[in-house]
Amino acid sequence: MNRFARAYLGTWKAILASRPAVSLLLLAVIVYAFYYPAAYRSQVATHLPVAIVDQDQSAVSRALVERLSSANRVRIVLRTTDFGEARHALESRRVDAIIVVPERLERGLLTGAPAAGLAIYVNGAYLVRASTVGATVQSVLTGAVAETLAPLARAAGIRALSPIQTDTRPLFNTAQGYGSYVVPGVAVLIIQQTLLMGVVLLSAGRRGKIAPSRIDFLGAAAAFCTIGVAGCLFYFGFVFWFQDYPRGGNLVGMLLATALYVPAVVFFALLLGSAFDRPERSAQVLAASSVPFFFLSGLAWPFSAMPVPLALAAHFIPSTSGIQVFIKLNQMGASLAEVWPDLAGLSVLTCGYGLLAWIRWKPQKDLARLEPAPSRSPGEPTP
Repeated sequence: MNRFARAYLGTWKAILASRPAVSLLLLAVIVYAFYYPAAYRSQVATHLPVAIVDQDQSAVSRALVERLSSANRVRIVLRTTDFGEARHALESRRVDAIIVVPERLERGLLTGAPAAGLAIYVNGAYLVRASTVGATVQSVLTGAVAETLAPLARAAGIRALSPIQTDTRPLFNTAQGYGSYVVPGVAVLIIQQTLLMGVVLLSAGRRGKIAPSRIDFLGAAAAFCTIGVAGCLFYFGFVFWFQDYPRGGNLVGMLLATALYVPAVVFFALLLGSAFDRPERSAQVLAASSVPFFFLSGLAWPFSAMPVPLALAAHFIPSTSGIQVFIKLNQMGASLAEVWPDLAGLSVLTCGYGLLAWIRWKPQKDLARLEPAPSRSPGEPTP
């Protein structure tokens, strides 16, 4: 136990004595907690510039323009009857979308005759803006049609049908914001990447120095796990509360998942660290791994849409199961029975990577015993 404690404290000393390790394992966790969510503080897009091409010039089109002008998510910067002019504004990025009101739209709604529908052209490079414009136009159009056509229908003796009203109630992402969607998953990846790069940085090229015995290996792993657990509690406890993201769905499950996720990442990092001969080389290889790991997590791109070999390979990365289980437990309030496949995957990774790292980090005396004895020339005395 004394040797384990010395290894534990010695690892902390090695971390604090290395400026790059402190930056990766400690400072980066704190900085990213506030730096990364800052871009999504507004949560939803507002005042997006749009162009209106009104080819109908009717009461319905005027009501639609009036309602769009009062909506806070879009801002009409161009109103014209020439689609070419609006298209030029879209291509020059002066507007994010074009809303085309076709001819005879009002007449078709009154008579029930087939008519061209409302057309929306958006800049596909900004998916969040495109979805915001589409949702805003859909909600505004329903109210504009009902408000404008009801008096005309009564005057013509037409019994107007009550328009269908939709009541949208989000279950988990109550703010319906991009930050509440992406940051909880990215936070899990931040925990992995800071641990991964920091541990590999300290262990690369030092397999016989940082852990010369089995007890030293366990002490070093425990020190790294302490940092990972503290990071999880910091993000899932304070940061999500401070940033007002969905949280606290299943506290017991979160603690259990943390106890499985952090060791899986640490053993994965120790295994990778044993394969590098220099810390600088590890930084060159792992610096660009965050984006592929995120897209392989199943959060931004479903596993069903991935090639089968790629989807299977993704589950060898701890963040893949980690993001899935933490999103379900923390944001969605899932029970342990509902996330047991993800927890089982983390358990397998913890045991598998732990065993492989245990083998790779053989004590120096074991390595010396396995190495062949050097050849001696005839007559040379035995050392």
